[in-house]
Amino acid sequence: MNSLTILSNQKPIFSPVEIEKNPYGVIERYKEMVILHNGEYISKLVFAPVLKACSKASALKPGKQIHAQSIKFGLLSDIFVQTSLVAMYSSCGQLELAMNVFDKMPQRNVVTWTTMMDSCLKSEQFELVLFVFREMQKSGVKPDDFAIVSLLTACARLGALSLGRWVHGYIRRMDMELTVFIGTALIDMYCKCGSVDNALEVFKSMEKKSVRCWNAMLHGLSVHGRGEEALSLFSEMEMDSGVRPNNVTFVAVLCGCSHSGLVEEGRFYFSLMQSKYGIQPSVKHYGCMVDLLGRAGLVDEAFEMVIKMKVAPNAVVWGSLLGACRAQNNLVMAERVTQKIEEIDSLERDTSHYVIMSNMYARVGNKDRMAEARAKIGKKPKGWSSIETEGDVHRFSVGETSHPKWGKIKQMLDEVKTKVGRDFEMEDFHDPHSEKVAVAYGLLSTSSPTPIKIVKNLRICEDCHQLMKSISLLYDREIVIRDCTRFHRFMGGYCSCKDYW
Repeated sequence: MNSLTILSNQKPIFSPVEIEKNPYGVIERYKEMVILHNGEYISKLVFAPVLKACSKASALKPGKQIHAQSIKFGLLSDIFVQTSLVAMYSSCGQLELAMNVFDKMPQRNVVTWTTMMDSCLKSEQFELVLFVFREMQKSGVKPDDFAIVSLLTACARLGALSLGRWVHGYIRRMDMELTVFIGTALIDMYCKCGSVDNALEVFKSMEKKSVRCWNAMLHGLSVHGRGEEALSLFSEMEMDSGVRPNNVTFVAVLCGCSHSGLVEEGRFYFSLMQSKYGIQPSVKHYGCMVDLLGRAGLVDEAFEMVIKMKVAPNAVVWGSLLGACRAQNNLVMAERVTQKIEEIDSLERDTSHYVIMSNMYARVGNKDRMAEARAKIGKKPKGWSSIETEGDVHRFSVGETSHPKWGKIKQMLDEVKTKVGRDFEMEDFHDPHSEKVAVAYGLLSTSSPTPIKIVKNLRICEDCHQLMKSISLLYDREIVIRDCTRFHRFMGGYCSCKDYW
């Protein structure tokens, strides 16, 4: 037995603090050890902490080298080393490599399964999270709190309400404790799946609540346009001596004011967070205030606030103001704002503001400026929309026709076009946006009074927004769409956002 093996068996070579604060140093020390011992046997106890350092540093190359060395030393069946490899590849953005390691493991414990679920979450492969969980159940491994939270997070991102409710039921059937960890995940899931009342039930049933728990509930109420309830809940939070509002809390509160048009309340809480809690406003707080003022038609005041910000405004803040200009048809201010966006966003090349400008120019009949703006629009991220029916999540993307029921979906789209009876100048109905396909599938697969609930990864466009209003009226259906900014609840030809988003 060499000196390294003896040392490894006596005490940890790499402390958790060292791995956290200086992961590259840990990796370099490991390399020195390998050279020093000239390829002799290294204790398996060394590999897991070094791989954790690689995960912390997202160091793929040394991680692969350590993987090769673990094979050399016969650690293919060591569950701790192999689980650490799954985590390392995941942290380096290599989901396929993580799955390759996972698939070859002769045995897996609950930590291994949970690590694989987290790997899928990090790569935004939410359907895979569900698949891994189902395989975990088949294997007979009982999920722990971390696995349950990972599953709830996937349900939240997919908008899979039925599955989320099943998970909640599972927690009850297994008599699992409703910890702050699980309770907060349940609240987040219900809110993101459009069931705020269910989230409130969970929130009220919890004996202990952390600030993250309060924030999740506040944010859920806010994005659903229930701002007054959010403010009432915040007052309760202030009376709870066990928690103190933080910067995230006030983002949620100001968001609630914005989505509910509570201008004076928003001004009050923007001041309160500084005077009472000593929280200096960040870009997100300013963004909420700009959005609030813009919704109220106070575009000039919003512009002045951005100019006087104590932190440098980013493209998101200016984009919020541009949205206000669009809603108020203020083309002159919109041009000023676009110029500001161009000045600070030249490297990121986010061209979404040109979409807004091209539409605004189209409204006033300025075809030359419209064409100029459209020529600057870059390639947008691929849009997708998902809808859950009977426990299964169906995802649709633009241009894809592989769904088994595509023929019937296309017929429904044609029926909608005929029934609505209007021209869709902004988008070709023959190559429809994903939310149109999803709502067509929802009309086919569900019946009233069941709401059609859709999750979209991008902001819903004006054309689709108008169509959803028309469908909700003509088909007498409630349609709920969660896009990347907020919830839209369409009923009777109207939207909860009041055409401002």
